Amino acid sequence: MAAPRSRRTVVLLSAAGTLAALDRRLARSRVRLRRVVVTEAAPVSPRRWLPRLLARRPPDGVVVTSPAGVAAGVRPWLRSAGREAAELEYWAAGPVTARALRSAGVRRVHRAPGLGARAVAEALRRGPRRRLLYFRSDRAGPELARRLRRNGHRVTEAVVYRLGRSRPPSASTFAAIRDADLVVAASPSAIDALARAAGSARLRPLARSTALVVLGERSRAAARAHGFRRVSVAPSPNPERFTRHLLRELEHAGS
Repeated sequence: MAAPRSRRTVVLLSAAGTLAALDRRLARSRVRLRRVVVTEAAPVSPRRWLPRLLARRPPDGVVVTSPAGVAAGVRPWLRSAGREAAELEYWAAGPVTARALRSAGVRRVHRAPGLGARAVAEALRRGPRRRLLYFRSDRAGPELARRLRRNGHRVTEAVVYRLGRSRPPSASTFAAIRDADLVVAASPSAIDALARAAGSARLRPLARSTALVVLGERSRAAARAHGFRRVSVAPSPNPERFTRHLLRELEHAGS
């Protein structure tokens, strides 16, 4: 009888709370997910962006893609804009962001049925054209706003938090990244943070040997710029398809 297959490990490099449901989905296939927080959010003072929003015509809806966007953007805006703002429709990327919106007092929360910005854009592709307020970080790429505008929406962007590095990974955490069967980088910022923490001496062998999955073309470009050779872009924001893609990549990495 063949020996039982050892449990495989995926390391996720991200901000806290990213891809909240992934642990459970991978565990069904006997895959352990280890989370490594490599980026942290620092709020931008509301005095920098709030007066501009309050002077504009109120939006029809709000888009937010992270709990940090809720804490740094939605909450200060609700305190100043009043009850009407809480009654608007809000679109969230992922269950953690949706829960953060509800805890902030928002009632009409639409959770995009998928992962990341692409899922939000797809959720808003049908239906009436809206004036949307999009709370984002300083490192967010143009893809989401561009897709929304392409679909006929008017989008006001507000940079309400900045992404910086968290504490550098410990030696044991870096060893876990090095020894993982597969590494997932949730954003270009996550890849940049890993590269800075590793330093060139440790990054070169890591980039040569690591099987890396990223969530978009900007992340692929960042990975290539840092020398990663085995880079795969997840083809879909749908959670089931994303998980299947990871399992396929694990099979390739182990062959």
